Amino acid sequence: MVDRAWFNLRSAKIFDTPPIVCNANSSVVVVSQLHHPDLTMYLLAAKSFARFVRPRRFVIVDDGLLPEDRNILTAHLGAVSFVVSSEVELHACPAGGCWERILTLSHENQHHYVIQLDADTLTVSEPTEVLQCLAENRTFTLGTSTGRQVIGFIEASRFAHETPHAHVQNHAERALEKFPGHEQLKYVRGCAGFAGFASGQLPMECITQFSKEMSQLIGNEKWREWGTEQVTSNYMAANAPNALVLPVERYPFWRPDVDIGKAALVHFFGTFRFSKGMYIRQSVRVIRSLLA
Repeated sequence: MVDRAWFNLRSAKIFDTPPIVCNANSSVVVVSQLHHPDLTMYLLAAKSFARFVRPRRFVIVDDGLLPEDRNILTAHLGAVSFVVSSEVELHACPAGGCWERILTLSHENQHHYVIQLDADTLTVSEPTEVLQCLAENRTFTLGTSTGRQVIGFIEASRFAHETPHAHVQNHAERALEKFPGHEQLKYVRGCAGFAGFASGQLPMECITQFSKEMSQLIGNEKWREWGTEQVTSNYMAANAPNALVLPVERYPFWRPDVDIGKAALVHFFGTFRFSKGMYIRQSVRVIRSLLA
């Protein structure tokens, strides 16, 4: 709480920066799930990214915003619509755990290229790989240290068996070898925090079918745990034509031992988010650029 309060204080000038000017001719829609405590972080994420990619509009899955938060977002994002998380049609998928986010992405993906942007991301330099994907109408997702490329279901399952973990993602990945038609399917141990799907490559029926099969394989209660939406995003990205796994050197997760000198986008996720003051320093740099 103290770290977040200090971060919000040092980053408060983000509220003084000019609003985003969206591009009505763009085919890109940015979707994010957001609640009140992450408002400052999200404006940094959205505005730092929009320096390089001006979307058609933003869609916010409201997971606990205050009325004044909506007013601030409306003023700063240029073109934005809100979807209350509890009102998202689940299509027999689990509730919570960011499932409302991927289902909203799927809805928007019927007609647009959609990008899922987490509040704890910061675009620090031109994301050339992402711009290339947009130009080629190509799906992308964040890579991880254990997921740098698209692999088959059997290989993904084998890796999960060799590195057992109690988290539901590992549990689900071990079950991929039993998934119907697994011989032809692909997977990437990526991250849903930043992912882009070319128009039509995130169909609702594929999401719901995957969810149904996985629920049967690992049990309904287990499949409802937080983390299964990321497994689904990984699956959908990996099976999109010619999907790109973004290189971790350019799109890293922040840890004190990580060199971000060549980074385009940094994911300030979880445990190390506020370590060593890097998030604050990079945010202040972004704010100065926006004010200039």
